[in-house]
Amino acid sequence: MNQQQSEAGIGGWMRTIWQKLHPQVEADQVVRQATEQVVQIADPVIRQARRYRQVLHDPIVGAMTYFRSLIEIIPGPVVLDRNRYYDDPTVKALFASPDELDEVLRLNPEVNKLRQQGCKGEVAAMMTMSRNERTMFGHKQDGEMLVRDARQQAVSFSDHRIVAPAADLNVVKAGIVYRGLEVLASVAMERITTLRAKKGELEGKKEYLQGMKKILGGKSHRQAMFAAPSVHNREELRKVEQLLTEVTQELDELRQQIVLPEQSLGFLEAILREPEKMLLARSHTLRLNWMGVRVDEEPGSEGNDITLAEFSVEEIQRSAVLVTFSLETSPVA
Repeated sequence: MNQQQSEAGIGGWMRTIWQKLHPQVEADQVVRQATEQVVQIADPVIRQARRYRQVLHDPIVGAMTYFRSLIEIIPGPVVLDRNRYYDDPTVKALFASPDELDEVLRLNPEVNKLRQQGCKGEVAAMMTMSRNERTMFGHKQDGEMLVRDARQQAVSFSDHRIVAPAADLNVVKAGIVYRGLEVLASVAMERITTLRAKKGELEGKKEYLQGMKKILGGKSHRQAMFAAPSVHNREELRKVEQLLTEVTQELDELRQQIVLPEQSLGFLEAILREPEKMLLARSHTLRLNWMGVRVDEEPGSEGNDITLAEFSVEEIQRSAVLVTFSLETSPVA
């Protein structure tokens, strides 16, 4: 396997960082490069904050250490080969058919990028997918009795994704670590962007209410010159003034959270310091029969243990396993 193959598996900034893992390169340079990319994703304005690199150094190192520890629970590598589909219980459980296996490898953008770069041979990667369980009724052996219409749980997997493919498994693992940093940076970006959007919404609302106050105030002034002020108009003006006060207060509180670059830096730092709150992983084993039905609680039943890593990112849950496969699978036509 040549150097081109090894490097091609991690795109862009991850490739640069991996190259910096050479022994004579200071570890701080790796952290600095990771810091710049995390800031770029979360909010480039953070670069205007004083000493942002120093502030993020320890959180970045801690998050990277945490993600490396998660890699240890990912099983595999499992060989993805349609010719071994019926021989490997794990592969059969993860794919509905050999054709689906081929389709996943043929259509994945990252894998096709390797092919376009001229890479050949075997590569490794992490594969993630959604686990689906549905209730079905079928025959089940209970001792010497055959139970009809027994309640069963069928397990299947969908939305397969190939992550950080490369010729070297260590490069894949490095890629997984940096994907973890990207996840944290994206969480920070979403929170910062949401606050800025809310700020813009409140500023627009405040401007509208100020206009309404001026209009109603002018109307009251004209009425007072010719007759007694309208009770309805005074009430409308009072409501607008009260709402304007509330919006102004909410906007002032929000500005204290998001106006300065240091505030965006604080959001990112807090998220990086607690990666375990954003991304969790555990090892999970299912016992499935040849039909993909769970037989965990049926001692002595025929089945195979399928062990996967289960990742949780907020409301998203994904199963994961390390895999190897050949790039010789037919690319997209």
